[in-house]
Order: sequence, then C-alpha cells, then structure tokens
Amino acid sequence: MTVASVMEALKDRGMDQLYSVPASSMVEEAVELMADKEIGAVVVSTEDQLVGGIFTERDLLNRVVRAGLDPRKTPLSLVMTREVRFVTPGTTLEAALALMYVHRHRHLLVLDGPRIHGLVSIRDLAYQLIRHGEGRLEAAVRLAGGPGT
Repeated sequence: MTVASVMEALKDRGMDQLYSVPASSMVEEAVELMADKEIGAVVVSTEDQLVGGIFTERDLLNRVVRAGLDPRKTPLSLVMTREVRFVTPGTTLEAALALMYVHRHRHLLVLDGPRIHGLVSIRDLAYQLIRHGEGRLEAAVRLAGGPGT
C-alpha cells in the first residue's frame, strides 16, 4: 500500500481538501479554520503561493499558548513549523509512518515534483492500514497478546 491509496481513500470519503493560510495571517485565523474543518494542521503559504511551512495543533500548544502569545496578534510566520517533511504518492505506508515516527511529526505533505497532492496525518495512515492491511495489523495484535487473543 502506498500514500496514493490513502489519498484516494480520503477523496472517496470527501476528506481530501487541502487547506492553506497565508504566512501573514494571524494565528487566530488558522485556528478558526482548523476548528471549523476539524483538522489538525494547515499548510502555510508564502506571498509567491509556495509552501512556507505548516501550522499544527502542536505548534499552537508549544509556540503560542505555552509562550503566552496573543493568537490575534501573532503572525503564523513566527510560530509555524518551517521544516516540512514530505513524501511522494508512491511512498509506502510503512515508510511514511517510519518517517513520522523518527521525526516526531503527525502530518506529511504529499508532493510529486512541484505539485502538492495533499496533507496526510498519522491517523489517515493508520486508518488505511486498519481497513486495508490484509490482516497484518490484526496478526500483530494477536502476536502481542492484545484484545481477543
């Protein structure tokens, strides 16, 4: 299974919309969008419409709330994650999950050359593995002595 299969499953469920906010926007605007759409991250775009970073729930917690910054007066450009990890549609789910685990990220951009295909979360990848993992997850749970063993 690949990230492309996750993107297709998200599309089938109507959850493939990529949300982007300008870097000059205030944190409050990004938080409102994230809350309205029930998403954990937004892509932050530069004036040239390029990816400048990503803003996540973790950024909000650690860089805004914990730092005591006012979300109405703090531009995203000051608190976003600039080092955005990405995968291609052909990346395997296992490789994408390993990348997320190693770098402690919950979201990855899906890029194919200059084209942005979307943003996937660790939840999206786990859902795909559970639904279409051909019994691999269930077998692993049984081996570990999990529920139903």
